[in-house]
Amino acid sequence: MPNDILFVGLEVDDKAFHCHLTSQRGSEEFEFNCRPRVDVLCKKLRDFTDRGYELRICYEATYVGFSLQRKLDAAGHLCDVIAPSLVPRENGRRVKTDRIDARKLSRYYKQGLLTKVHVPNEEEESVRDLIRSRAFLVKRVRNVKSHILSICRRNNLHFRQTPDNATAHHWTTVHRQWLSVEVAKLSYPALKFNLESLLMALRQLEAQVESYDCEIVRYSQSPIYEKAVKALCSYRGISTLTAMTLTTEIGDIKRFDHPKRLTSYSGMDISEHSSGENQKKFSITRMGNRHIRTAVVEASQSASKAVKISVDLKKRRKGVDQPFIEIADRCMLRLNKKAMHLIFAGKTKNKVTVACAREMLGFIWESLNKAA
Repeated sequence: MPNDILFVGLEVDDKAFHCHLTSQRGSEEFEFNCRPRVDVLCKKLRDFTDRGYELRICYEATYVGFSLQRKLDAAGHLCDVIAPSLVPRENGRRVKTDRIDARKLSRYYKQGLLTKVHVPNEEEESVRDLIRSRAFLVKRVRNVKSHILSICRRNNLHFRQTPDNATAHHWTTVHRQWLSVEVAKLSYPALKFNLESLLMALRQLEAQVESYDCEIVRYSQSPIYEKAVKALCSYRGISTLTAMTLTTEIGDIKRFDHPKRLTSYSGMDISEHSSGENQKKFSITRMGNRHIRTAVVEASQSASKAVKISVDLKKRRKGVDQPFIEIADRCMLRLNKKAMHLIFAGKTKNKVTVACAREMLGFIWESLNKAA
């Protein structure tokens, strides 16, 4: 007679691990708490494996990422990471504790009601984190720039007050030179120190972003990513950075057997609330990978522009196989046709861009499958 299986729901916390174990064949249930260390957890689980039980563990994707899964896997335990947003919710339940959550996980896991998260290998995750960290630094650059401009406005430092700069843009070379001169003239030491420190921090952040860009380009030329990145760079609107973002965030494209799966994974499904003959469709769900969603939306900004091969696009297509270029050309024509149709139908620019981004995902799925 085969050993019984215990489905383990693991609730991760900084202070303790909460475990609930549910038997597959019988009605046996166990639960325990332990210190938040993998060695202590494995020691507790060994008590059940020594009694002949087979263990299958799951926990929700949290701040610990996939490190816990990898450690449990190295210890010989089967462990799955669960998508938190797809765990079934019980109406009328107003009490939520770690103990209750662990019990729900183990019971739902036994019934096959939980959705597993794809676990990338450590190298893939490190490159993905590199690109996400670059996006984090870019956001900090924007915040610092906005903060500097706010201080300038409050202290009557207006770059556009002269006729020559009336329509000039901020943060150009001319604006930076003007700002340096004006800061040097300031008579209040506190204000002068504040702006000089912020400008120095801005320069350091921009230098860090440049170093991240160089590192990302270096990884894009490695054998793991080179073919996929070249295939995506043949699209209008997709640069090396966007191609690397899509490649690392999507991961193994073979796990999506249809473009609709990729659309759902990125949170670009159309939300719908229908009953009987009444059908109501709303915006995209946004219940998915926001990095993919942001990348394709930004890449679709030029969908309504005239179909042509720019000098930059021609340069990016050098050395790319013809089948990938043909897919990219079909995408450009399709997106332009869809964009013009929606514009003439009176749709707003943002809706047109998002609709084109949904279409682009299907072509990206085709290109990555061919490159795999």
